[in-house]
Amino acid sequence: MKRSFTALAAAFIVLLAAFGVYSLVLKGAPRIEVTPAFKDLGDVTEEGFNYTFTVSNRGTKELVIDRVSTSCGCTLATIESELILPDASTDLLVTFNPKLMVDEEIRGKVSRIIFIRSNDPENPELEIKITANVVEG
Repeated sequence: MKRSFTALAAAFIVLLAAFGVYSLVLKGAPRIEVTPAFKDLGDVTEEGFNYTFTVSNRGTKELVIDRVSTSCGCTLATIESELILPDASTDLLVTFNPKLMVDEEIRGKVSRIIFIRSNDPENPELEIKITANVVEG
């Protein structure tokens, strides 16, 4: 009796999982993609840099960007549009200002992360890594 209940419960869980996958495929979902996914800027002066990433929706439903943030106050990220239709893209402008770094040497190798929170069910918080070597300018 206990064994048949366990088998029935396992079968129910498998059916729920299969229904969830089927439902996502049937209804569709947004899917975030950023190009490039990583950027090494090489040598950058203390004046900093601006770089534009492309944020795309490769899914079948509208992609909603809930929040864009960064790992340091020396880096600012601004998205052009918070709503991206399927097969559409928008720009993400990233500005890095080494003069605003706190508790770090201004020169040398640095890495920062840009976080993009969205309604993509498979990747609700995407991370983009940027690296640079800050040199005297």
